[in-house]
Amino acid sequence: MRSASYTIYKLRTAKPIWLKIENCEKKMVFIALIVALLQAASTEGSNQEPSLDDVPLSIYVDASKEIDYFISLAKSIDEKQRILEEALARLSAEVKATEERWNERLSAEVKETQRLNERMSVVVKATEERWNERMSAVVKATEERWNERLSAEVKETQWLIESKIFRMSVAVKATEERWNKRLSAEVKATEERWTEKMSILENKFKNLSNQLTKSPDIATLHKRPAELACEKITSKLQSIGVTSITDVAVHLGAFTEGGFKLWELCYFALIDTRFVLTAADCLSSHNVTTLELNLYIVLKKVKAIHIHPEFSINPALNNIGLIEMNSEVEYTFDLYPACMYTSAFNPKSGLMERGTKVQIVADSECLNKHTTQLLPNQMCVKSLTHNCRQKGEPIFVLNEETFSKHQLVGIIGKRSCIDEPYVITNVFAYLDFIESIVWPKKEN
Repeated sequence: MRSASYTIYKLRTAKPIWLKIENCEKKMVFIALIVALLQAASTEGSNQEPSLDDVPLSIYVDASKEIDYFISLAKSIDEKQRILEEALARLSAEVKATEERWNERLSAEVKETQRLNERMSVVVKATEERWNERMSAVVKATEERWNERLSAEVKETQWLIESKIFRMSVAVKATEERWNKRLSAEVKATEERWTEKMSILENKFKNLSNQLTKSPDIATLHKRPAELACEKITSKLQSIGVTSITDVAVHLGAFTEGGFKLWELCYFALIDTRFVLTAADCLSSHNVTTLELNLYIVLKKVKAIHIHPEFSINPALNNIGLIEMNSEVEYTFDLYPACMYTSAFNPKSGLMERGTKVQIVADSECLNKHTTQLLPNQMCVKSLTHNCRQKGEPIFVLNEETFSKHQLVGIIGKRSCIDEPYVITNVFAYLDFIESIVWPKKEN
């Protein structure tokens, strides 16, 4: 039996349809043919299945009416489509025209807005400039007013401060004057009391001395070798007819090293007919061979040199030494030894240095970064006349109570030409050392 899917349908029309209709009409005819085939298939399904011997079925369809109908329908659809297309074209034209109008209006409004913005910007800028100028003027005026007010207040405050400082300065000055007067009065009273006490002690000492002088042995027993030597010097000067001595230090001399003079470096003082006193620094740094005395006329050979055993250069301590000559010096009117200053109290006046007056000052005036404290065997002095000072140069005091004579107080330890206070070695602190060499005690 043959299946229905293999049934062959032949459609024959009275006229060739594809040659008469256009594209759209062809589509409609094709649709109609499909519908007709579907109707024929449904009619054939209701009959018995054809046998194998059946001949092919030929269907003749007269589709002229349906084609006409569909053609008219297609025309109607085309007309409506044309109308719709025309409506769409008009609508599109209207939309386009509306869009152009709105674009033009929007462009005009944008331009107007830009113009307004530009104008507003100019207005804002001008307003800002006016406000800035106005604010600048206001700020400047305010600043000037505040500056003037502040300047006035500063001047007033400064005047008040200056007034207070002036009043305080006057008060401080008055207080200082009162304290100076009070201190001066107390110092004067203290000096008077100490002077009175010293006068009493000196009177007692003189009375005791007068009592001791009744016995020459006792008087000699209580005197230092330097004091006894000074009495011999005084007696010798009187014996040769010397009754007055000028303030010129005739006890000054220099020494040489290997025949070359060193007077520009070191000086010394004649303290005995065989000994001179000088700075140990001169003796440690030079080989002294000859001494020149009395303005370098008298020459003496050196026998021995005695440097203080505890002398040191850095720091400068115990800067003192003795030179022993090989023969004695003869007394003359301008060449004789000086006495040693044997009092524990410093002289108040009469100090001399090569004809220049010297004054003892406070230790604090000699203190500096190199010298922070003076030792008990040092003194601070100041020359009243500017001159250069040499190492070993002696400082004398003139004693005119009984007989005018020079007493050796100190030795200069460092050369200097600066007009400032300077440190000297106090020879009283080294009397034991000097006496042990120059005037040694005789053993019984």
